[in-house]
Amino acid sequence: MGLNDTPNANRVHIGFFGRRNAGKSSVVNAITGQDLAVVSEKKGTTTDPVTKAMELLPLGPVVIIDTPGFDDDESEIGALRIRRTKRILNQSDVAVLIVDAAEGLSKYDHQLIAIFSEKKIPYIVVYNKLDLLSHGDMEEKGLYVSAKTGEGIRALKERLGTLA
Repeated sequence: MGLNDTPNANRVHIGFFGRRNAGKSSVVNAITGQDLAVVSEKKGTTTDPVTKAMELLPLGPVVIIDTPGFDDDESEIGALRIRRTKRILNQSDVAVLIVDAAEGLSKYDHQLIAIFSEKKIPYIVVYNKLDLLSHGDMEEKGLYVSAKTGEGIRALKERLGTLA
């Protein structure tokens, strides 16, 4: 049985979480090397979780889950996005919190971190959009990447390998 034959239940499930337009889908696409998730400047493009079973080196067989944004969208569809995102938390073995590096951590990011801790889900905070920052703007904790340029994506894959 090859890695591609591994049943989804036996794969490490990696959930990508964060606010709308933090770049979750862009980071997922950069990590997978595929146009797995739709990317748009419009907030709330991802309304349903997007899953992809694949082999991700150096991890091996995984299920990547791109989640809808988790933030202050109080519309009916916003509430639905948040419910679906919370449901994915119960399926995740590892969580990746994507933060817009120019905006920093929000109260919604802190809520997600609290949920990760409560559920004992290993997680990593990833600051996306590094290409828009000067190095003086970088905080000390977390990993910085640019889904646009690919900078830091390999380091993210390696860090995921240690968490999984």
